[in-house]
Amino acid sequence: MLQLELFVYHVPTIRTKTRTPMKSNTPLTRLLFTGVFLALEPTVAVSQRPQSQSSPSPTVTTAVDGIGLGDNHGLAQEEDFYTAMIRDKRFAEDRPEGLIKLDVMVTEATGNPVAGLAASDFHLLENGREQKILSFEGFTGRGAGPEPPVKVIVLIDALQVSAELVRDERDGVISYLRKNGGRLAHPTSVFQLSETGLWAVANLSTDGNALARGLEHSESTLVRRNTLGPRTVGLAPSIDFALMALGQIATEERRQPGRKLLLWVGPNGSRSEELKIRPSLYATICWFSTLLREAQLTLYSLSAGESESSAQSYNAYIAGVASPHGASSMNLDRSVLAIQSGGLVLDSSEIEDEIGKCVREAGPFYRISFDPFAAEHPDEYHDLKLEVDDRRLNAHTNTGFYDQPYYSADQIPPLKRMSLEELQRIVDLDESDAAKANQLKGVELTQRLSEGRLATLFTIVHGKRTRQQLRILADASSFLDPPTDEIPAAPPPSPDEQQHMVSMTATYLTSAIHKLPDFLARRVITRYQETPMFLESGVKYQPLHQTAISTTTVHYLHGQEDADAEGHSLRLGNLDLITYGVFDIALQNVLDALNANGRFTWIRWEREIAGRAAVFRSTVPVDQSLSRAMMCCLPDGDGAQTYQRYASYQMEIAIAPDSGAILRLSFQFDLKSTSPLSRSDTMIEYGLVQIGGRTYDCPLRSVSITRVRSVRVLRWWDESFRTYGPYTILLNDSSFDQYNIFRSESRVLTGFTPAEK
Repeated sequence: MLQLELFVYHVPTIRTKTRTPMKSNTPLTRLLFTGVFLALEPTVAVSQRPQSQSSPSPTVTTAVDGIGLGDNHGLAQEEDFYTAMIRDKRFAEDRPEGLIKLDVMVTEATGNPVAGLAASDFHLLENGREQKILSFEGFTGRGAGPEPPVKVIVLIDALQVSAELVRDERDGVISYLRKNGGRLAHPTSVFQLSETGLWAVANLSTDGNALARGLEHSESTLVRRNTLGPRTVGLAPSIDFALMALGQIATEERRQPGRKLLLWVGPNGSRSEELKIRPSLYATICWFSTLLREAQLTLYSLSAGESESSAQSYNAYIAGVASPHGASSMNLDRSVLAIQSGGLVLDSSEIEDEIGKCVREAGPFYRISFDPFAAEHPDEYHDLKLEVDDRRLNAHTNTGFYDQPYYSADQIPPLKRMSLEELQRIVDLDESDAAKANQLKGVELTQRLSEGRLATLFTIVHGKRTRQQLRILADASSFLDPPTDEIPAAPPPSPDEQQHMVSMTATYLTSAIHKLPDFLARRVITRYQETPMFLESGVKYQPLHQTAISTTTVHYLHGQEDADAEGHSLRLGNLDLITYGVFDIALQNVLDALNANGRFTWIRWEREIAGRAAVFRSTVPVDQSLSRAMMCCLPDGDGAQTYQRYASYQMEIAIAPDSGAILRLSFQFDLKSTSPLSRSDTMIEYGLVQIGGRTYDCPLRSVSITRVRSVRVLRWWDESFRTYGPYTILLNDSSFDQYNIFRSESRVLTGFTPAEK
């Protein structure tokens, strides 16, 4: 079976000079340059689904609402491979998932965690408004499948603490580690913060005895030295050092999957006289709030040795700060950050028992996600409240977050919708090329601008800028319905006639795919990209605009497509969209859909340049799909992780009714989640070309368009972490020409006498 895959790849420091020809088992990553990659990758041809699956057995359907083929057109059946692929749990099915993710702990009044709840048991309020929970999962906390066990991090605070209290802290931690014979339920590590810096005392382990021995013998490694720089908050040194330690641990944990509990043991030395209105204070508050949420890190403050009056002084700041003018150093207080991250503040001197209470919150727990309400300005604070229907239970999670305008899935700024009639009026204006082009920027059409109509407009428009904008509009509209004057008024064919057309297409594809010779072709790719708002300070928004033109030679050898990497004129540091596999692989995908009982529904007649076309459409649901939406690289982990989901998709074919030849083919993913991808569409137009004196159906042009979230790096002092940024749109317009047969000839020359030396 063939797979339709979208790969978004942006590692701007990588450039490949050679490419390995695609083979059926070639890893996708071996084929990548930098940027966004869209591939139709062959694996193994499959004629039908195994009967054990939920999909119906192959039948011939003659109803108007669906056309299928039950005959196997010469393709081998590989049911075992199909079963393995469709049940491959490394790649989950595409499902709704929100941008903001929260880990949720639910406890009884006694503090015991509660398992077995469902999404319907919760109500999420964002700024007092009911918010829709898009995804919901429950976890044991001990690790299962891709979810690792909850990690426990113990930080002993010896910063400006008496030697006696430090000893008590260490003894309490050691006592906890040695409980139950030193068998820890969760992987645990131990750090210590002192005047010299942050030290790793005991590495991650579930062997409590080994951790205790490391702590007893002070076997520590320096993680970071306490130094003040110009980009610190500028508060008291003890506060800056504590925040730097928190930033160090949290940014490292942002690169690791799963939930983490950070247990900060010791009096809260980060508390001092309230300080307001520092230029970087509000930005620092936003940074730490976002970091703790993105790192899935819950902070617990075990304030041993702290006076009760001092311990309660943080309560007035838990609600969060909504503007720079209200920012206070107390908004960065350890206890405030603990409550806001969903953790606890404990002030008992029984350190061993308090650690046990915190670790008990490792699980079971829940993870929910949602898409936030639109923000009017950057770093807009939104309050969160999670309620459980059972009032006897308590749910605690992040109490708020800092929203961004680009967190919304809406287009920012919105595009101006324009009909073809309005477009024609602008083209007819007696204005300069620049004036017309400016009126066409930031526009989306309401109907398809076909190649025939575009050619007519080009006879009127001769300015380079306006022509370029018209090309962008035409490409972006490739997946829209045509205008009514391009839909013939003929009645639809009968069900038998529809069945006959689809059967001819299957027969035609079986012949066309296997008869392609080895050849070379030139591919010219014009790349367009949107520069989004809020990308970086000082970067202005630009709607889709041309960024590069590249020319490559496509080699089609032994049924494999490969593009020559040399001459690839991409610029480093740019996102890129690469479309691969528009020759036989895309057509093979159609043939497989027909043979695997793909139900192609009659849509309409259309008027194409080549004549009248019959349009059919097939929708492949996610539970029957072998097509994966893929993206690299996510902001999670080390920045090299990929997003891979089986996704439903829609396939539309425009065929010649008298021969079944494919004139136009499009694939559109139906993505349920808006992050990291919200759109992935590819359209290919085919036509007759001469190769070696014979005529073949080959691609003439293709359009690929994707809308994907960028990745931003948020920095504070010398620490940084990745998070999702604004959407950007990438579009490729590819044309194919200069088809030439690829072959070698040899001749034996007779009568040759070598020259005497």
